[in-house]
Amino acid sequence: MIGTWIEEIKSILRPELNSLEDFLLPPAGDVEIAQAEQAIGVTFPDELKQLYHIHNGESRNGPGLFFGLQFLSLDDMVSEWKIWSDLQPEYQELGDHYSIPSGWIKEQYINKGWLPFCHDGGGNHLGIDLDPAEKGIAGQIINFGRDEEMKHVIAPSLGEFIHFMRDTVREGNYTVVEEEGMGYWMYGRNEQSRLLRDAQMYAMGHIMQQSEGQESEQLDTWFASLDPIWRNLITEGYGDAASFVSAHQIYLPDAQLSDIRPLSRCTQVRELLLNRNEIEDITPLAHCRELKKLHLFRNPVRDLSPLQNLPYLQILNIEDTQVQDLKPLTNLSRLSELDCRGTAVQDYSSLAQLTTLHKLAISAPTRQAAAFIASLPKLCELTILGADEWEEEDWEQLGRMLPLRKLYIGALHKPHIHYLSSYSQLECLTLYDSQIEDISALADLPALKELKLMEGCSIGNLESIGGSVTLEKFTGTFAQFELLKDAFAQYVNFSQMIGEMTDEQQDIWIRHTR
Repeated sequence: MIGTWIEEIKSILRPELNSLEDFLLPPAGDVEIAQAEQAIGVTFPDELKQLYHIHNGESRNGPGLFFGLQFLSLDDMVSEWKIWSDLQPEYQELGDHYSIPSGWIKEQYINKGWLPFCHDGGGNHLGIDLDPAEKGIAGQIINFGRDEEMKHVIAPSLGEFIHFMRDTVREGNYTVVEEEGMGYWMYGRNEQSRLLRDAQMYAMGHIMQQSEGQESEQLDTWFASLDPIWRNLITEGYGDAASFVSAHQIYLPDAQLSDIRPLSRCTQVRELLLNRNEIEDITPLAHCRELKKLHLFRNPVRDLSPLQNLPYLQILNIEDTQVQDLKPLTNLSRLSELDCRGTAVQDYSSLAQLTTLHKLAISAPTRQAAAFIASLPKLCELTILGADEWEEEDWEQLGRMLPLRKLYIGALHKPHIHYLSSYSQLECLTLYDSQIEDISALADLPALKELKLMEGCSIGNLESIGGSVTLEKFTGTFAQFELLKDAFAQYVNFSQMIGEMTDEQQDIWIRHTR
């Protein structure tokens, strides 16, 4: 059927875009397909083989078989896949990524199981997903690439997607564009941005429970019932009620909000930022079951229990709230980042149950809290502010027990930090508002690559850091830079400075960093 649909697409487009067929390449043979499979290390789905048996991609200046996205030849597919594969070890988790719908696509920047079959020329693709998340289907069609943070399951299979293309051209829902003598086509009538959503709804509407299912008349009535503040926020930020309730990212900082009941309609939101409002009751958020990131910084929130059944919540910021109890968070099996600085929490025993945490920020922790933190097996980034109660053994056990790679310490006043010698995996240390008489222990840390001395730091015996053979980057004041600029055997990056410099000091710094 794929062949029949492709031929019908070409036939319908021929009067307006006759160049398309001129750029399509001859079929690929079984040997070429087998070689591509071997190079990537996978077996292609049958529908992908069928597609390449029809055409082995298109020429690089072609108008783009897939709504203007150029069809990659097998050689180009392998080349693009290898580029991504080489980048994966360092950049797999780069940035924030979202699966639409939740749980279908692994939320990563790069995955070797994504096979690109077309591209936009700028590092973005449609591809076959052979490594889906727990709800996904092997062979589903997704978007991914340099600019694609929102990853949509466009269709459950390649055949379904090409069927959508055929129906789209039958209905005339496309636009042909001529630019500088070159023609290409695009989805919709100048509405290219709707392609991902419309293709997804065409193929998967029976699977997904989309907020588009809310009747427009009901939304109009609901919108009219809102107070003027909410109506204004929705109109200015999202255009209309339908766009608001279907948004995947909602940012409402400094909006003087106290009543957030309208958010209960936003059942597809993945990222929600509500910083610096007047919110006490977050009960409506219990309906936002797709939430991945939630920011409640500086709100008078006390009770987190409405969050306890959010299955996808990974990142939570409750800094400077009135939260006293972290126990509701123990149900969150995906929680990986928590910022609870400046809260009213006294009992940190619940931390021990947050075993999925990779990143934690905490202030004024007790010695008991130190023991609970030390039990978190995956914690690799820790921010601690004002650990006045901690003894040396509390710091030491964190280094022994945790795979810490990044450590941020604020308001530390100690004669020395020899107890950090146990932090054998530590790569980045940041200090701020701290007074330390002897920092020499850092010179012997075997993995330390970056040291940042931020505002308010008074550090003694700093010149001893010159003995570090692993340090690659230093941030500090000009006086600290001048002390260390020639102290290392290896090259150290001093490109970031703290505080002001005179013109003469700036000249010295510029000459050194060139």
